[in-house]
Amino acid sequence: MNSIVSFSPAILGLVVVLQAGLNRKISAQWGLTTAVLLNALVFLVLAVVFYGLNIWKSDLFPENFKTTFNMKSFSWWFLIPGALGCILVFGGPWAIGKWGAVHTFILIISAQLLASLIWDWQVEGLSVSPMRIGGIILAWIGALLVTFS
Repeated sequence: MNSIVSFSPAILGLVVVLQAGLNRKISAQWGLTTAVLLNALVFLVLAVVFYGLNIWKSDLFPENFKTTFNMKSFSWWFLIPGALGCILVFGGPWAIGKWGAVHTFILIISAQLLASLIWDWQVEGLSVSPMRIGGIILAWIGALLVTFS
């Protein structure tokens, strides 16, 4: 397995903390709404570049990255991930400013573990092992210790 792919969850974890922390710093000077709008602008530019590369240099991307936009297959719930992303971009800096990065991210990680377990079980049809439940319980105990210390 490719080493970047193997470490992508850890890289994503770093990116989430850096994005929220940097947005917190920007929002201290310019306001949270301006920080989020700046994020949206950069995202839009990069999305257009990515889309263009995907069309003109499609051999750069794996098959599942190919552009196959078809309005006939559009469903209302396709909008949910974008709305959730907006909540993350607004909520991360707000929570860091209110409670600090450690408090914020220990609760985020604990909630992600529980939500992931439920997703794997209900949506992906994967079994729930006692070890996974035990790990999540330990994460929640850690979250409670951080919250009430």
